[in-house]
Amino acid sequence: MKNKNPLPPLPSVARDSMADQVYRHLRDGVMAGRFAPGQRLTIRGLAEALGSSPMPVREALRRLQAEGAFEFSDTARLSVVHLSTAQLRDVRDARVALEGLLAERAAVRMTGVDDSEIAQLYDRLQAAADAVDVPAYLSANFAFHRRIYEIAKAPIILGAVENFWVLIGPCFVLVAPDAAHLRRSMDAHRRILDALTHRDGPAARAAVTDDIMQAANCLSRVIDKPEKKRSAATPKGRRGSASG
Repeated sequence: MKNKNPLPPLPSVARDSMADQVYRHLRDGVMAGRFAPGQRLTIRGLAEALGSSPMPVREALRRLQAEGAFEFSDTARLSVVHLSTAQLRDVRDARVALEGLLAERAAVRMTGVDDSEIAQLYDRLQAAADAVDVPAYLSANFAFHRRIYEIAKAPIILGAVENFWVLIGPCFVLVAPDAAHLRRSMDAHRRILDALTHRDGPAARAAVTDDIMQAANCLSRVIDKPEKKRSAATPKGRRGSASG
């Protein structure tokens, strides 16, 4: 007898949810600076770290490769993408425009509950900076900025910002150990917190812009050195002409 109420085709919930979880964990890790530019990785190693099988990791990596976070060499070796100085400038300019807008919008939407939550995240940041605890600092910095931008209630803009964080996140590992950089960054974070507390949108935008610009300036100095060395080591007749 034919079934009168056949079930519609249904996806495998367990497999799909695992792949999505792996993707989100890896993506958040990239944005939060848990990976370094040029770092070599293996699918098996990532699967073991995430408590997953290789299949969801491979699927997540394909998505993240399309987003520019990872790359595979000609020999199929997996590594974290390393931005050039030109790419860094493009990301910096986009972040200044978009994150400044989100901070300004967040300032006028803040509530007392938001004040308390952002203040707690700032305290986590300060404690990590005082201890020069780089992993804790990068994690707290990611949480601090993301929560502020969520308050702006502009998911399309936040989605675009996260696309740029996927590119820039690993670079923060290069400058976070610098105690002087941490002090400058915490000064900007303090001004962000004060602007939000006083519901001052333009001041919040200005402080976020300063934070982004300071980090970009530090990063450009770090990234530019190996690029100059590679350029000097390349015979003049074999240098590319892409900049022309």
